[in-house]
Amino acid sequence: MRKSTFIGDNMSLVSSSTADFKAMNSGARQGVHVPSSWRIGQVVVSLLILAIAIYFNTKGWMTGPKPVPGDSKTLLDQLGFVVLLAITWLTTPTVGVIASTTFQESVRKRWLIVLLGGSLVLLACSVLFVGIQPGSETALLRDYCTGFIIGITMLMSIFLGVSLVPPEIERRTIFTILSKPVNRMEFILGKFLGLCLTLFINLFLMVVIFFVTYILFEINRQGYAGAMAVDMASQHPGMKFDVLNLTSAFILHFGQLTIMAALALVLSLVVSHITALVGAFVIYFAGQMSSYWGVMGTGHGEDTVAQNMPKAAQGAMHIMYFLLPRLDRFDVRTQLVTQTPVFFNYVWKSWSAGLVYVGALLLIGYLVFSDREF
Repeated sequence: MRKSTFIGDNMSLVSSSTADFKAMNSGARQGVHVPSSWRIGQVVVSLLILAIAIYFNTKGWMTGPKPVPGDSKTLLDQLGFVVLLAITWLTTPTVGVIASTTFQESVRKRWLIVLLGGSLVLLACSVLFVGIQPGSETALLRDYCTGFIIGITMLMSIFLGVSLVPPEIERRTIFTILSKPVNRMEFILGKFLGLCLTLFINLFLMVVIFFVTYILFEINRQGYAGAMAVDMASQHPGMKFDVLNLTSAFILHFGQLTIMAALALVLSLVVSHITALVGAFVIYFAGQMSSYWGVMGTGHGEDTVAQNMPKAAQGAMHIMYFLLPRLDRFDVRTQLVTQTPVFFNYVWKSWSAGLVYVGALLLIGYLVFSDREF
């Protein structure tokens, strides 16, 4: 009797799992009507992307009114617009619901609330520490706050990215989600966009507090007229230049966050939680050295180690250079220190390369997730 009961329980469990699997597949195959208002929104976003593409290909690709050495338009620059358009049209109402749910779940995490709250307080109080370097208060405030924001938001992107999908699988809520008219591409894209929205809100709040603190500090120290004055002889480009340059730097940093968010999300689908965390941090630091890998892989430049490196090692470095995200292009803190303007063409070229990398990561994540059985 016990044996037959045991067999019956197992058979019912198998039948239940099979039914769940069939429900998931049938739900993914069902079509969902997309409201006309949603399509209008997609058209508007697409027109904005095309407007930016037209501006870049006419004037935006140049550093100044005329091209200078180094200005160019490449295929990679155009592929970024293609990826943006693809994401726009793949974002269905279902993706929007998943993204909204992911955002709500993320902002309710206690550790994220504590980290964000503590960061905002430290940024607001950062003017208390600038006295440790007399004569360089402005540079210290700018460098400290910029580096702090970059570090904190990068931690958020990695830790949130690796914790989005595994809990859904452990709690078996994935069965409920995929039993609806939701395919796996919509699920992955929704999770990614929800994570990007969370990171954007956190970054935006930190940047606002930093800008308010920075502007008030400069006005209090120099007066409004002195803070806004432009005096290139004394290397004082003015508050307007500083704010615009810092805005470009944070836009670039958000591009770096999207890459790491996609990377952490994909790693969490392939390996364990701890391995995904370690892998994301290793790739982040290796990506910050991508220019170094390029020099080592080609053997060019003044580096004697690169010139004397064996061909096999150079080949391995060359492959690493092309596989790793070029995250060093998103870090312009050197330009901020030297007060070198960060132009639109540099911002878009970096963003475009990052978008292509994100598109490749999401495609890999979808292929891995689509073949996975739960």
